[in-house]
Amino acid sequence: MNKKTNSLFYKQMLTGKTVFMSFLIAAIFSSCSKNNEEITSEAQTNAFNADNVKKGQLNGQEITYERKNGMNFFQGDIVLTDKQLSEGNEVNKGGASYSRWPNGKIYYTIAGNMGSINVNKINSAISEYNNKTNTQWIYRTNQANYVEFIFGSSSGSDGWAHIGYQGGKQTISLDQYISVGSVIHEMGHTVGLYHEHTRKDRDQYVKILWNNIQNGQSYNFNIYNSGTDIGPFNINSVMMYWPTSYSKNGLPTITRADNSNFTYTRTGFTTGDINTINAMYP
Repeated sequence: MNKKTNSLFYKQMLTGKTVFMSFLIAAIFSSCSKNNEEITSEAQTNAFNADNVKKGQLNGQEITYERKNGMNFFQGDIVLTDKQLSEGNEVNKGGASYSRWPNGKIYYTIAGNMGSINVNKINSAISEYNNKTNTQWIYRTNQANYVEFIFGSSSGSDGWAHIGYQGGKQTISLDQYISVGSVIHEMGHTVGLYHEHTRKDRDQYVKILWNNIQNGQSYNFNIYNSGTDIGPFNINSVMMYWPTSYSKNGLPTITRADNSNFTYTRTGFTTGDINTINAMYP
């Protein structure tokens, strides 16, 4: 998925820059946004099944998500735990450590079947984080809390990730043809970022063309307002959706607020993305 200059939490989550931190710290599914120019992702090719769509609570806000393969997918490529969806659960009242990686250190491993091409992409994305943000991705030795990069579809170009720090083992799934920019995007969810297009102030900058969205997928464009956005909205954020994400007819599902189209190329961080992450991990 994709997003950018977002928010930090000081009491909630960042959306699109909305970071996820259960404390009110900041809150930030399928690569959050789907690009028609990329190979069709699993999330979009799977036939829509209304029975999989569920309602839940996330940090006090009612949200809609998809229950699939035993996991809870929010906004396309964000995986939520059952605890995160429990209304009134202590996790949602949480402490500052929940959903934010302690000391900004993220330990990781890479599944043996990942393939050298994707390993190179992962290494490139990790260099971006380690060189430009206050987070440090460190290869795991025996740490109990870590992320494993796993191989997804052999024909897709998408991915998904658990949101924020959860403790124990969590995962980032990457398809064969995913771009480095989208690897960075999925890693953004891991550090606690939500999507840019769901920021509370998004309607000042973009327009959602609901009639062009695939049947049953409109909930992926709902504003996520249970958090504090960090910095100004940025349509070029690595956490932004594509202009044609979830389009049913090839036409844009997102335009600028003045109805003009925008071109989006997810290549890496914007300055706003970096500032947001560093605000979350000072």
